[in-house]
Amino acid sequence: MTKPPPNPITGSDEMDALMRINTEMMSELWILRDRVTVLEKMLEEKGVVERKAIDDYAPEGEFAEELDEERDRFVRRVAGAPWEVEFTVESLVQNGQR
Repeated sequence: MTKPPPNPITGSDEMDALMRINTEMMSELWILRDRVTVLEKMLEEKGVVERKAIDDYAPEGEFAEELDEERDRFVRRVAGAPWEVEFTVESLVQNGQR
């Protein structure tokens, strides 16, 4: 990880911190998206599953409920982060209910 610049880019240390967080999240998201795309391509080439089948898949039953619960925890954790008073691994895990 790189050291933050000595002078705020935006004029605000807090805003710069948010920009760094956003940039790191975009980087991580791209890595995941790239890997999923590669996995889909490899699975299709091996004849395991067609990529369109992945796009068309609609979870049902307990699996759909599990995904809904995971999504809701994720949204609460991310959207609630600006109001978190203390940022520790423990507090983030607790708020994410993991």
